[in-house]
Amino acid sequence: MFLKHSTKALPFFILTFLAGCSSTGNLFPPSGNRTFLIESIPAGAEVYVMGEKVGETPIQIVSKDIFPNIYPKEKESVYGRVTLKRAGCEDYTRTVSSEISNNGLHAQLDCGVMDSIQTPAHIDAPPRSNESVELRLEKIRELLGKGLITEEEAGKARARIIDEL
Repeated sequence: MFLKHSTKALPFFILTFLAGCSSTGNLFPPSGNRTFLIESIPAGAEVYVMGEKVGETPIQIVSKDIFPNIYPKEKESVYGRVTLKRAGCEDYTRTVSSEISNNGLHAQLDCGVMDSIQTPAHIDAPPRSNESVELRLEKIRELLGKGLITEEEAGKARARIIDEL
């Protein structure tokens, strides 16, 4: 009985082994080669990945560059994070989540006077308040309790606050 099942599995294991050893790697492409878009308003912000400048917005980033398998210990604090910098604007740093990896990063930079530019509603803006996370979450609970926002809106607002940590 064991031999009967093992002979069926053998071709699968051989194919898996060869795909892992192939130079083209096109049978099972690594998920780390997935790209996503980073945009900013205003455009032209310098993009830093693992503490190194990789270009300016808009730019396509490869996931394996943000989540490398091997990196120096001193770069541990920037692992999985993207920072956008533009003269006259506050630095914008985000940890790349699966949502960002799937949908891209659409950043509204805080540029003082330049903030009067009209921006699309879907842009993720950095927090505009010095309030604590607890106070901001409490405000969401109050608005929800008063029926001023929906459960869905409360969930999105909570997720945005947590993502900004």
